[in-house]
Amino acid sequence: MRKFAASVALVALLLGVAGVSTPSRAETGQVAVVFTKGGFIIGVGGGEGVLVFRGKRYPFTVSGMSVGFTIGASTTKLVGRALNLQGPASIEGSYSASLPGRYSVPCRSALAA
Repeated sequence: MRKFAASVALVALLLGVAGVSTPSRAETGQVAVVFTKGGFIIGVGGGEGVLVFRGKRYPFTVSGMSVGFTIGASTTKLVGRALNLQGPASIEGSYSASLPGRYSVPCRSALAA
């Protein structure tokens, strides 16, 4: 459970630093994600989140999978900051995290239409 929470936290951190821009033009947004994962050896998960940027709310989805010691199901809520954003689309992309003894397949984030 702790390994899963650490990997989800790392994905959220990567979401926060996804935008690449000059410091003078970079902005910060607030991110909240609810991620649910379940499986047996192979884990599959997904969730929804919202980016609050320049006073507007931008919903997005998160999905991914992992291979390793996985038994059961869990839901995790993450709240944090997204740094170095040029705009709401800066949070979109693929992110991956790996921990010792475990291989994680990339996670995909996309703004909802």
